[in-house]
Amino acid sequence: MSSSNTLTGRLGKHVVDTTLVARITQWQVNPKLANTSEWGDSDSAGYTNRAAGRKDATFTSEGKYDTTNECWDLFEEGDSAISTLWMNASLYWDFPVALCMDFSMMVNVDTEEVIGWNASFGADGIYYKPGQVGAAVRTIPT
Repeated sequence: MSSSNTLTGRLGKHVVDTTLVARITQWQVNPKLANTSEWGDSDSAGYTNRAAGRKDATFTSEGKYDTTNECWDLFEEGDSAISTLWMNASLYWDFPVALCMDFSMMVNVDTEEVIGWNASFGADGIYYKPGQVGAAVRTIPT
């Protein structure tokens, strides 16, 4: 089997509202259950029963600082914005409202590496996986 059916991160992008975030190096999304209900009863024969609770998702975005596209205005902790994580030109995770939970920058004086940043977000309400019915039609800004 070859790699012809795989997808690389080369075309990955992050858009906040209508702004294409400059110089991203990676993003990561983590859909999960916010909670579960766990119990035992007279019919569970000593085993645990589980039921799914609310759905949730968090994600992080990382990049390099660009003096012509400063990022801290996009990633103000406590701000909410539309956030779209692009896998390629047609596949994306859509967050109609995402809460920026934190933002940090890394400056390495010793190695003189390019300054990096990362930001963490949480879905504020519904979110959509790639291709999921109900997602807004989004386009990547130029």
